[in-house]
Amino acid sequence: RVLACTLVATLLSALVSVAALVGSFTFAVFVQNVTPGAYAASLTLVTGLKDVLVIFIKAALFGLSASLIACYKGISAGGGPAGVGNAVNETVVYSFISLYIVNLVVTAVQFGGPQ
Repeated sequence: RVLACTLVATLLSALVSVAALVGSFTFAVFVQNVTPGAYAASLTLVTGLKDVLVIFIKAALFGLSASLIACYKGISAGGGPAGVGNAVNETVVYSFISLYIVNLVVTAVQFGGPQ
C-alpha cells in the first residue's frame, strides 16, 4: 500500500504538471496571442530539468510520508468507531505536518547550494 501510494502520488504530480502546461499554453496562445513557438521557447527560461526532478521527488516523498502515517494510524486504531474517527483525524493532521516539513527540507536542499 505504501509503494502504491507513493507511485500514485508521483503519477498524479505528472498529470497535474501536464494539465498546467496545457492550461498555460492555451491561455498564452489563445488569450494573450503569444505564438506557440515563443511559448515553447520560453519554457526553459522559467523551469529546467532540476525543477522537474524536484517536483517528482517531492511528490514521491509526500506520498510515502502520508501513506506511512495512514498505515500506522490505521493499524493502531482502537476503541471502536470513535477510535477510528480519531485515527483518521490524527492521520490528516500528522500528514499535513509531515508534508510541510518534507516540503521545507527539500526546498532548502534545492535552493541551499551554490547556484
